[in-house]
Amino acid sequence: MVKRLSNRQRIERMAEEASIEPEDKEPKKEPKTGVRKASGSRKTSPKQKRMKFIWTVVDESSKEKASFPYPAKGEAEARAAELSEKTGKAHTVNCVRVPMEDDE
Repeated sequence: MVKRLSNRQRIERMAEEASIEPEDKEPKKEPKTGVRKASGSRKTSPKQKRMKFIWTVVDESSKEKASFPYPAKGEAEARAAELSEKTGKAHTVNCVRVPMEDDE
């Protein structure tokens, strides 16, 4: 079992370690004084495009049948119901994000 050192003993041990000649200890590595390589230019992230929401009417195989602007959700649901009755297959309305055109 390791015997605990008193404060005085710890101070004496530290003084002994400090008095040891530097050649007995590991030599300290000197920092390199070479020319430092210039860092590359930072790449700027591309400017994010503005996005908008639209309603799309899709069939069972997720093919887009029609699209409507966001405020016209009622028209999109009516078109989905009309296509469902006409074809006998289910059509649903999805909200999709698309990039805005420049003129908007």
